[in-house]
Amino acid sequence: MKTVRMNVAKMRSILAGMAIAIIALAFACIACKNEPTPPHIPTTIEVSFVSLGTFSSPFPTVIDFSPNRTLPTGITYKLTDNRPTSNTWNSANGFNGKVNVTTYNGLSDTNVTFTQTFYFNGVEITGTGSKRTVVVSVDNFPDMRFIGKVSDTGSVMLTY
Repeated sequence: MKTVRMNVAKMRSILAGMAIAIIALAFACIACKNEPTPPHIPTTIEVSFVSLGTFSSPFPTVIDFSPNRTLPTGITYKLTDNRPTSNTWNSANGFNGKVNVTTYNGLSDTNVTFTQTFYFNGVEITGTGSKRTVVVSVDNFPDMRFIGKVSDTGSVMLTY
């Protein structure tokens, strides 16, 4: 009988210790929820691009705005033009970087300005040098072609 009483006493002691440990863990968990999240450490990358195309005879019917390497996870871009009914292409929706001249059917000796804007997890990346601007000439005689690159701001610096 004495052995049973000692085992019961030891069990009560062990259970009391476990209860204290569980309460301490619960308070620690509550305290950790109130801690601020660590600050985001910005990352900066330079993104350069494949060649738009060769603007000599035969002039291209497709120009390519693709980065020259795979963008980091979460980075996407939108390409817009300056037409009155602006066209927008979004890499997050499967846009492969290529624009066909047929988009500009009917234009003659016209410059089209493209702006390439980058996003990190859907939020626009801003800052100096974070957008690319390209101006190309379009002509429809004798058929639709991109006939020249007027300007290209080139690579971009993205801090996100």
